[in-house]
Amino acid sequence: MQEFVQLIEPYIIAYGYLALFLLFFLGIIGMPLPEETLLVFSGFLVSVGHLELVETILVCYLGSVSAMTAAYWIGRTFGYPFIEKYGRRFGLGYAVYKRTEEWFVSIGKWSLAIGYFIPGIRQFTAYFSGITRLPYPVFALFTYSGGLFWSTLFVVLGWQLGARWEQLYQLIAHNLAWFFLLLLAFFVIWSWLQRRYRLKRGKQPPLPRTKEEGTR
Repeated sequence: MQEFVQLIEPYIIAYGYLALFLLFFLGIIGMPLPEETLLVFSGFLVSVGHLELVETILVCYLGSVSAMTAAYWIGRTFGYPFIEKYGRRFGLGYAVYKRTEEWFVSIGKWSLAIGYFIPGIRQFTAYFSGITRLPYPVFALFTYSGGLFWSTLFVVLGWQLGARWEQLYQLIAHNLAWFFLLLLAFFVIWSWLQRRYRLKRGKQPPLPRTKEEGTR
């Protein structure tokens, strides 16, 4: 973490909000960057007067949601046609993809908001939202609201911790990641149980009609 901070600090101090925006855009789009560390460190820079709080939150938020939106349209424009064309023809787990698509549209949209807090998940969800053709208004609702909460929480955390941010960040971020991972698991299990219940109800034979009903 210290190596990363030492690498990016001169760029943020020199180029300010432009550097922040680009770092978040590249990190969300797929470059391996520790975005939570960057958020908390940005909050620390606010605490020492290098950046302003509202502008920092806004730039971090815009950088992340711009990248998520770009990933969504990349998945929708290129990923979906590719899977439909070659997945159907050569297999490539096409049946699994279709079942996953159904799940993602019904309950997986929650992973867009929750996934921000789970490293490695947030980069994946936007692409898969596009590939599964999740309606854009639904994608925007969960992605943009989750991104605002995520950006605000970690920047304010760094701002409040100040010089102590490096000491306490790992503990807080680790516990938050576990909490949201368990929350996502809850939604997955709940969706699976609901699906089983609907299938079970659908397989039940209809009740026999009484003689009185048959004569009506």
